[in-house]
Amino acid sequence: MRGLGARRSMAALQLILGVIAFAALVWRVDLGSALQRLPQVELAWALPGLLLFTLSKALHALRWRHMLRRRQLAWRPLFGLFLVSNLVNALIPFRAGDLLRIELPSRRFGLPRAELAATVLVVESLLDGVAFVVLLAVGLLFVDLPRELQLPLFAVASTVLALFAVSAGAARAGRRWDAERVRRLLRLPRGGGERVARVVNEAFAGMAALSTRRDLAVAVVLSIGAWLVEVIMYWMMAQAFDVHLSFGEALFVTVAANLIVAVPITPWDIGPYEVAVTETLALIGVERATASSYAVGSHVLLLAWIGITGALAMWTLQLRPRDVLRPRASPQPESVDH
Repeated sequence: MRGLGARRSMAALQLILGVIAFAALVWRVDLGSALQRLPQVELAWALPGLLLFTLSKALHALRWRHMLRRRQLAWRPLFGLFLVSNLVNALIPFRAGDLLRIELPSRRFGLPRAELAATVLVVESLLDGVAFVVLLAVGLLFVDLPRELQLPLFAVASTVLALFAVSAGAARAGRRWDAERVRRLLRLPRGGGERVARVVNEAFAGMAALSTRRDLAVAVVLSIGAWLVEVIMYWMMAQAFDVHLSFGEALFVTVAANLIVAVPITPWDIGPYEVAVTETLALIGVERATASSYAVGSHVLLLAWIGITGALAMWTLQLRPRDVLRPRASPQPESVDH
């Protein structure tokens, strides 16, 4: 009964948030103008942009492989899982795709869930945050940031860097700890305490990429590279919709779009994405109807592309819809492909 009540509460919350998001979409985005201009998109710009979007995800998957390198996993299945995760994140709110990237590799390759969770939910988020901070610092050289954005971005950047420093220190300390030492530090009893200690130790293993300067440097470079490619993708999408942005302006659009969908509250992020992109472009000085056209059109193209690449990835990984929607019923563990 508790499970049923929780599901009903979650469904009610999602419905309320969806109504709010839809109201904001209708209020702040010129949908009529956007849909009218959609057939005028320049595919000569849009299609290369979509290919760059996939290249960005390939670099993210390479970073994921680097963080799990001691497991000696092949890049190709991790890339496929990343694309499937993108598809699930687009379809199901509240980052269900990220949970899939914990469950499926655990079942397929026998990896500890705590290690995968630390890598996917903690380390990747911190590295993405640091990459954003670096790129924003570069962007400020090209764009005079509106005052409305200065204080919030400074607060977010300071928080990200502080969390990153603390996590890197914890990861270095965790290298010297085994499960027994963790158990003693937390003053846990044997039996159940050993299980908790093992999970904590596995989580530290998932943060190994933060524990040495070389590993950290590689992870940060891959993160910046992946997001830089995505910035170029957003710039190319702007050209496709006759919106002429500088590199710095495209960077701020990229940050706004990704921050708003970091915790998706509606299926396909419909509403929050369009509002965030439209408002960012309006702050930059783009006319609202044109900004709305870019926001709606780029979202339609990206969703279609995510659907196509995600479906192809499912086919190559021999995943069925039920394996994705109910990952605990996914295929049996398989050997690691080197």
